[in-house]
Amino acid sequence: MKTKVFLFLTLFLFFGFANAQTKCSCNETLQKIISKIESEYPGFDIKTKDKLLYNNVKENALKASAEAKSDDDCLEILKNYTGFFKDRHIWVLPNGNSIPQIANNVSSKNVLKPLNINLEKFRKEVQNKKNSFEGFWKDDSYEIGIKKLNEKESVGFIIKANPKFWKPNEVKFRLFADGTYEYYMQDHSSQKGTYKMIDNSLLYFDDIKSTFTRSFPQSNLNENEIEDKINEINGFYIKKLTVKTTLIKLGNFSYTYVNTIEKMIKKNKTLLENSEFLIIDVRDNGGGTDNAYQKILPYLVTNPVRNVGAEYLASPTLIKTMENYLLGVQKDSIKNKDEISDINSRLKLLKANLGKYVNYNQNKVSISSVSPAVKSPSQIVVLANNHTGSAAENFLLNAKQSKKVKLIGIPSSGVLDYANAMFFEYGCDNYKLLMPTYKSFRLPNYPIDNIGVQPDVYLDESVEDWIKFATEYLEN
Repeated sequence: MKTKVFLFLTLFLFFGFANAQTKCSCNETLQKIISKIESEYPGFDIKTKDKLLYNNVKENALKASAEAKSDDDCLEILKNYTGFFKDRHIWVLPNGNSIPQIANNVSSKNVLKPLNINLEKFRKEVQNKKNSFEGFWKDDSYEIGIKKLNEKESVGFIIKANPKFWKPNEVKFRLFADGTYEYYMQDHSSQKGTYKMIDNSLLYFDDIKSTFTRSFPQSNLNENEIEDKINEINGFYIKKLTVKTTLIKLGNFSYTYVNTIEKMIKKNKTLLENSEFLIIDVRDNGGGTDNAYQKILPYLVTNPVRNVGAEYLASPTLIKTMENYLLGVQKDSIKNKDEISDINSRLKLLKANLGKYVNYNQNKVSISSVSPAVKSPSQIVVLANNHTGSAAENFLLNAKQSKKVKLIGIPSSGVLDYANAMFFEYGCDNYKLLMPTYKSFRLPNYPIDNIGVQPDVYLDESVEDWIKFATEYLEN
């Protein structure tokens, strides 16, 4: 169970329900969200022991929803209600967004007119501009041309993209000389932020976490250098700090980055084995899947690791979402034979216990079988802050059990008691509702939510350079 709990969280975000339902009034939307939370949120009974307080919050929210004048007003009311539970695995957001978006959308109707650009002529113009960022760029979804308009502004225009949303020569983004950008999303709304241009080969948009690589003229970087640069931008790198100490930065445990992390650790195997000290930096790592950190555990463990399990509330939503996910896995039935069998077993348990809590593994605690690496650092520091959350906090709980690991920093985010979040259908399509589906067996004796995992060594505000502090702590 340990390696799959958080795996489903990431996948459910992509296999959520897409069928349109009904546009409801704000009051009706809130009533249906209340009904869904009261019947299918695993933390509801624990979080509403003070019934008088909860009912007062609910009644005030219902009164306000009846008077809401706009979608923005309604969203604020919905968030105020869900905020009562103090659970950052509960989200209410406008339909069409799978994650919370930066709140600086502006109209783009007047700035997306197609540019008058002859593509072949443009290609000839830029073919000798190896030291300029003008040229052809791409990511997984777009092929873009970047053209300098003047000293203050350059534009990225569509060459190839999904024709349902974009036409050739339409403006995808604008780059300004002061390092800021205006980026047009799939729905053509606008996001603003700052960008980085690296060696005229990589273009990275902060805030929206999007990276384009240069395809023509040929990049100044080779394929391995580009991969390393992209990994570093995304918060994944291993660096030798001193003769004795090596640093690993793990910026995210999302399922998307599992392969990235595993390749990075394998590539640096010799360095890790021959480093006397190791610093693992998981500051600002918001979590993802436990699978992401499995390859680093052999360098940390000194003894078997205990993992406290969780129980899932068998709800219609959990069952339906798992069935949808199973359909995708079954497309490669040979490769995914074991996973298919595991999901079918879980579905059988859930369907037999509708409305009850289900423990897939029967045991509340599991003992890991991770074998220590033959050679590994003698002492390790793990750095964590109040943005280290979810699966990254689970990593902290694993690491703290090692006799050679010290956790240094400040208390983590505190968002681990209720997890494995997914989108819940509730009868309206105005807003999406994301909720957790399990509660940890650590409760009520060892809560983490809104408390965090506590450091062994607390760093107060006077410590500005945490890496320097950790290095000196290890070496002196």
